[in-house]
Amino acid sequence: MMARIAAVVGGGVIGGGWVARFLLNGWNVHIFDADPEAERKITEVVDNARRALPSLYDRALPPEGALIFFDNLEEAVTDADWIQESVPERLDLKHKVHG
Repeated sequence: MMARIAAVVGGGVIGGGWVARFLLNGWNVHIFDADPEAERKITEVVDNARRALPSLYDRALPPEGALIFFDNLEEAVTDADWIQESVPERLDLKHKVHG
């Protein structure tokens, strides 16, 4: 079975949590965030989740998915099975993402 793709739009605290949850449950994750520090921030969240998440399960987690960062929103969501929008609760940002 091919791995499913989750596209996460917004890599802050909430988006980072979604990235980690999908990734560590075997999904490939495409991430788009305009913040130049997004890759560093997401990597820290995922590293913390790698240490913590296995203790919350009573069975082994599946093999980890692949994490790919995109500079373009449209490319990030192409072929996604799930799109998780996690941008800050600001109407101007929501309009940019959903417009």
